[in-house]
Amino acid sequence: MSTTLEVEQRPPRSLVRRLDAALASRPLAAGAVSGLLLWTAFPPVAWNWLAWIALVPLFRLVTLEARRWKIYTAAWLHGACFWLLAVEWIRSIDPSAWLGWVALAGFFSFWPPLFVAFARLSVRQLQIPLLMAVPILWVGLEYSRAHILSGFPWYYLAHSQYLIRPLIQIADVTGALGVSFLIAITNALAVDLIALPLFRRTPTNSVRFCRRQYIRLWIVTFLIAGSLGYGAYRLATAHFSNGPTLALLQSNIEQRRKMKGDPRQIIAQLEALVTRAIARRQHDLIVWPETSYPYGYIKIEPGLPFDTLAKQVAAIAPKFPPRDWSANAPLIDAELHALADQARSPLLIGTLYYLHQAESLGRYNSAVLFEPGKSEVQIYNKMHLVPFGEYVPFVRTLPWLTALTPYNGDHIPSLSFGAQANSLKLGRYLLAVSICFEDTVPHVIRQFFTSDQQPDVLVNLSNDGWFHGTAELDMHLAIGVFRAIEHRVPLARSVNTGLSALIDGNGDIRDALPKETDGILSVTVPLDPRTTLFSRYGDWLGLGTLAITLGLPFVYGIRTLRAAKSPS
Repeated sequence: MSTTLEVEQRPPRSLVRRLDAALASRPLAAGAVSGLLLWTAFPPVAWNWLAWIALVPLFRLVTLEARRWKIYTAAWLHGACFWLLAVEWIRSIDPSAWLGWVALAGFFSFWPPLFVAFARLSVRQLQIPLLMAVPILWVGLEYSRAHILSGFPWYYLAHSQYLIRPLIQIADVTGALGVSFLIAITNALAVDLIALPLFRRTPTNSVRFCRRQYIRLWIVTFLIAGSLGYGAYRLATAHFSNGPTLALLQSNIEQRRKMKGDPRQIIAQLEALVTRAIARRQHDLIVWPETSYPYGYIKIEPGLPFDTLAKQVAAIAPKFPPRDWSANAPLIDAELHALADQARSPLLIGTLYYLHQAESLGRYNSAVLFEPGKSEVQIYNKMHLVPFGEYVPFVRTLPWLTALTPYNGDHIPSLSFGAQANSLKLGRYLLAVSICFEDTVPHVIRQFFTSDQQPDVLVNLSNDGWFHGTAELDMHLAIGVFRAIEHRVPLARSVNTGLSALIDGNGDIRDALPKETDGILSVTVPLDPRTTLFSRYGDWLGLGTLAITLGLPFVYGIRTLRAAKSPS
């Protein structure tokens, strides 16, 4: 009776009701608009506040009475509009990359329909409150993207809020997905309030709170206020101390020139940056961007038969004489050691690393640490390779997949996967090095943080020259903010074409160089003594919500079977 009274006393055509009626009558347009609004919350537009309302039309599809094809088409349009705009920067790689752009956007555009299917099952069949079901399902499906197609955990809802420091501090407990949960539950509350407003009129025409919505409002308020309070506490109690001084080199070399230009000119340009860094001050480490040294670093196992070496060289450089390749190995080593001696500072150099052994050839995307006066080097080999950029999965059985890459048939990438998350020692400091997109994948970075290994600094070497100053550069930096908070460790980035930056353990971007310029970012790293629950337990929120998501169809199936077996 009370529910009927609440409905009857509601103003007949309030603005909210008119908007909801428009959504219900035009679900396809509403789905597309929702995707567009969500895109504007991220760079390059970066209206982050829109993330808190952009999903309302999508979430309303969960309770909407309409034909199924309209509901799921509307959800797909949401995904298509968002992803086509969000990953548009893939097109800048190469004129042929439009197919990869459309393929990736098309694949992820099916996430919203999948979400709506799970949500309708939860709310309409299992009678789970929308406010509970929606954030759990959304976060669970966001988490799944970190592992599908080798992992693409970009454009989490949380990433839109990377500049709102008090809010995102909970990432050291929940990871970035905790912030996504808050945004999703806020959007879900708005949908709840459309169905049943917060206030109602009584028979005596006085205004009262609707008790059910009042409780839900308090739940959401408590979660957001608690997160902000926790964030304020973590920011106020942070204490940093001065760590190593770094010179982060930012070259501005076009990708076409990196691949086909004169290697000596590229080396000369980077050596000039080193010289400028030395003139500025003495540094504890000079960091070069990813694959910035064009010749590669070669190591040949002692006693390796020449025939074996010749076959391995032919597999990677068929036009290069094997004897010259072998002769170059000590020359390259000597040149880079001499450069470190001349600089009187260790050099962390991004390059390809060729490891020739009797049983195998390793071709790695690596960071090699050269220290003055030392003949040994320390090497980190990239563990998380980018599909279609650094290797082509199933290329031997499905050769047509090369159409998704900017490579032609005689130059197909085939790098080797690094085996372990080994940190590098720089005096008394421990460096966890990530290369390219590795710093966007939470579980990859977490591998560096163990009971036996607690790095002092995260260092990222990247080459974002593929993307020609697009929003990819901004998003890459934004996602890095969450890696710094999750482990309360500073992140220093050396990136070809930018954005080279220093981020502290609070996620504050302390300094950065502009896009598409060359220069040196000279910084003193703020060491952070704090440890985190995320370092210890990882993405427990994502794993838990995904488990619930995948378990719901089984719960529904069991209930259906029981209902079928029960006597009528």
